[in-house]
Amino acid sequence: MKEIVNFFAGRRYSAVNTNENEMQTMRKNPKSLNQNRPSINRGLSVLDALFHERKAGKQTRYPKFLFFLLSTGLLLIGAGILTFVFKPYDYIFKWKLLLEEDGEIFELWREPPVDLFLKVYLFNITNHEEFMSGRDKKLKIEEIGPYVYAEKMSHQNVSFNNNGTLSTIPHHPLEWREDLSEGHREDDIFYLPNIALLSIAHVTAPKSYFFRLPVNLVIRNTHSQPIVKMTAKEFMMGYESPLTTLGNTLLPHWISFDKVGLIDRMYDFDGDFETFYTGEKDIRMSGLYDTFRGSPNLPQWNGEHCSNIQGASDGTKFKSFMQENDTLLFFRKSMCRPQRLKRIGKVDPVQGLNAVKFVFEDHALDNGVNNKLNKCFCRESGKCLAEGLVDVTDCYYGFPIALSYPHFLDADPMLLENVTGCEPNRTKHESYFILNPMSGLPLKLSAKFQINMAMSDVRNMAHVEKFSHLTIPMLWFEIGLMELPERLEKRFSLYLNILPLVEKVGLYGSLTLGLILSIIAVTQVAFRASRSMTSQQQYNRNLVNNSVYNACEEKLATRDKSILAADHTKCTNKNNRTEEEEEDDYYEEDQNKSSEDDENSCLNIIRRDEFDGIQYELENDDALSDIEYNETNDEEGMQVESDNTSEKSRQSHFMEIDLSSSCFSSSNSGQSRRSSQTYVDIAQALMGNQRDTLLKIVESDDDES
Repeated sequence: MKEIVNFFAGRRYSAVNTNENEMQTMRKNPKSLNQNRPSINRGLSVLDALFHERKAGKQTRYPKFLFFLLSTGLLLIGAGILTFVFKPYDYIFKWKLLLEEDGEIFELWREPPVDLFLKVYLFNITNHEEFMSGRDKKLKIEEIGPYVYAEKMSHQNVSFNNNGTLSTIPHHPLEWREDLSEGHREDDIFYLPNIALLSIAHVTAPKSYFFRLPVNLVIRNTHSQPIVKMTAKEFMMGYESPLTTLGNTLLPHWISFDKVGLIDRMYDFDGDFETFYTGEKDIRMSGLYDTFRGSPNLPQWNGEHCSNIQGASDGTKFKSFMQENDTLLFFRKSMCRPQRLKRIGKVDPVQGLNAVKFVFEDHALDNGVNNKLNKCFCRESGKCLAEGLVDVTDCYYGFPIALSYPHFLDADPMLLENVTGCEPNRTKHESYFILNPMSGLPLKLSAKFQINMAMSDVRNMAHVEKFSHLTIPMLWFEIGLMELPERLEKRFSLYLNILPLVEKVGLYGSLTLGLILSIIAVTQVAFRASRSMTSQQQYNRNLVNNSVYNACEEKLATRDKSILAADHTKCTNKNNRTEEEEEDDYYEEDQNKSSEDDENSCLNIIRRDEFDGIQYELENDDALSDIEYNETNDEEGMQVESDNTSEKSRQSHFMEIDLSSSCFSSSNSGQSRRSSQTYVDIAQALMGNQRDTLLKIVESDDDES
């Protein structure tokens, strides 16, 4: 047996690893070659197609490029699915909207870096002499303006609470902007209503005669008139009056100021404190009112509809993540009430940011004429002003102040009958709020109200008899934001445009690329599996055509079928013969066949035996060329293989096969020329082949399968 083994031991491409015990086992328990062929079946495995590369000189494998391709594709698909499910942009943006100390959005809210302007339009009385003399029955007014002030809004003395709110003191200083006032100056002189006289007359008129008497004496002695000549600044920011001084002296709990001016009183925030939601519990509510002066309800109104300001905006930020049916609230102290906003639809993007438009709800100032819920805006006595007027007396120190829209827009037409010069125009006088629905950021806003004096019956008061039951327009104002500053625009463009786009690109890009890579990998695996199946079928045909058998069935291809049958019968009878007889017969047969001149048909043999965990294959050049076996016969790899083999020299033997000639020689001629039945058969098969055949070792880690 060792002669044949040593005969082939000179070449590195062929080897048989065995020992005597294993050879005895093989003789006793012969198995078909086809039963020891997991190498072909492994080609049908997808995992084997992904893990088929060999490490040089090793008995282990490493993943193919297809494995990394498929893994990358699956990871990208997984990333896309996670992005779709968890929406990381929403988490990031919600975190940004949270008002927390030193947070980016908190700092923007605390001191908004926006250009917020207050525009004031005064009503100059052009027929004061005629009206006072009785020649004219109606007041004639003329709108003058705008007088523009920049509002430096801020939230000061901020402290965070444990209930998801923060407390602050509002600060709204005004700065005169003559450059935006279109040629108007604060020292422009007009004839305007005397707020102090008309207010005191209104308050005193329903009192008793003995209460009215001293007041009337003061009015006559000071020569106070209901229409006075004053500058625009005095009317807006305060002017001195004997009546105001007297009231401040005698009634300091009522008149706590020595000058009276409409804008000055409107922007009086002394003693005010507010709490706002931080968004900790509901991110949509961040930056919105929780309480004003310690209460969620305004004391001057009864009923939650009229008094509750929770969730209202002061104009800095509105509700985030708006829904189609959301109703927003807007509250400023100058309005003395929360104002509901309704959504009227999308508009063109403003400075590149998505925008929706809101306006005040219909019949907001109707005092219950059309909307019964608004009935609570009437006074406690049940006295309601005309439709379109809201009594805000309690917010203006008892002065008979009533709010309306500019020029009595949407008000009772009766209000226009007593005054000449009011020309309501919806385009010019309607309030609007253009907001970004995602962040609640105001992109443009224009809140417009008119301040009027709604006089009661004052015929028993000196100098003001002609103003009984008259609603006098005094001014209208607009709190407006025309555009975002450039640095704020760029910042929110990043948050609202670029980051969502990055998320979408990442989502669809990862899904698309992942699918493409996965399809490529699966297609390649399927293609290679198909090739392996084709090779398996070719192998089966070759196996039948060349009559490959096990140790007891092993038979070589010959030209004549009768010879095959006879040889098969002979092989079968060998089971009853002694080992020496078998060896003698095969030696004789070997000598006979060695004289033949390479006339046998092409032999396609693949034989795979497993010894000591190592698999070996005998392979024809062409028979299995389609099977994806990766050769590891580079010099470095084979050197490692040679070293490993030498360590097992006592139980391992190498064979050399060279079919380019008609004979072969042993590399160890000193050994016995007798060999096992199996290797004589192999030698005979190889000698009868007309083509060059390579017997190569293919080390594999598939022995576990």
